[in-house]
Amino acid sequence: LNAEWQFQRLALLLVFPILATIAISQLTIKRSVMAFLGATFISALAAILINNNIIQPLGEHLSFIQVSWRNAAFITYNYHNVLLALSVILSLYILIEKKTKYNYLLMIFIVVYALSIFTERGRAGQVIFNLSALFYIIYYNRKHFLRLLAFIILLFSFQFIVYKTTKVYKNRFDAVSNIIANKGDRGEGKADDIRYIFVKESLDRIINKPILGYGTGSFGTIFKNEVKSGHDFSEHKTPHNQYLYVWFELGILGLILLLLIFYHQIKELFKKQDGIHRVLLPLSFMFLMLVDSYFFIFILTIAYIFLYTIYSRYESE
Repeated sequence: LNAEWQFQRLALLLVFPILATIAISQLTIKRSVMAFLGATFISALAAILINNNIIQPLGEHLSFIQVSWRNAAFITYNYHNVLLALSVILSLYILIEKKTKYNYLLMIFIVVYALSIFTERGRAGQVIFNLSALFYIIYYNRKHFLRLLAFIILLFSFQFIVYKTTKVYKNRFDAVSNIIANKGDRGEGKADDIRYIFVKESLDRIINKPILGYGTGSFGTIFKNEVKSGHDFSEHKTPHNQYLYVWFELGILGLILLLLIFYHQIKELFKKQDGIHRVLLPLSFMFLMLVDSYFFIFILTIAYIFLYTIYSRYESE
């Protein structure tokens, strides 16, 4: 059902060896960082203005942007949210390691990113933001208990304020909490949460073919023909979990190969100066793959390849 769809997206991975071997100057890398952070800042600012009804959705003015409640600025909120979270991680790296003389400008960028992240519907970016902030708080204050405690309280206070003042964030948080508390049961007359169905039905079938899986493109066909849950599986090409998806179609061998890709990337980045900052990129993407099949999403795969090239090719001064 979706083998062709997969191969189209996997073809992007062929860019990895090209970017790993071509000559890229440090000036080009720095300009690429500026372009990326500048673009996401403009996008975050536009999303904030749209969410507060200060300006109309960009699709009203630009024909190549679809007018949809799912859009945040230029792209859908769930992808936009993730790009902003990755921008925060990169900005914190530059700011903490004093890689720029424009510290105040970068802090403004981070504030705008955060405001946009927590006034949108996307949850993955919010979690990445919180985990990254928690990592830096613990890493830089682990020998100073009172300071560590103060920063953690500050982070949770920020979450509490956002929860109380932002309707979108509150509704999404409450919805997820209820689904978890009820183990996927969404109430009488409603189909169970699709992510719970994906996990249960995928694992039930993986047990039968754990080594080699069911083959490329099999997931959509099997779920459409065999799973009766009230959901339309022709619209859902993956189980919203990259690891389950790979294990289902390619077996444990495919899953191991996927993990090895990120293992070697983490190993390479950790050896470099500032390695503790650089490994946050692949670790964040690995977390993201727990909640969706981000390896098959064009815009985020391109963003990851782009950022990984920067993280791996940048030489600290």
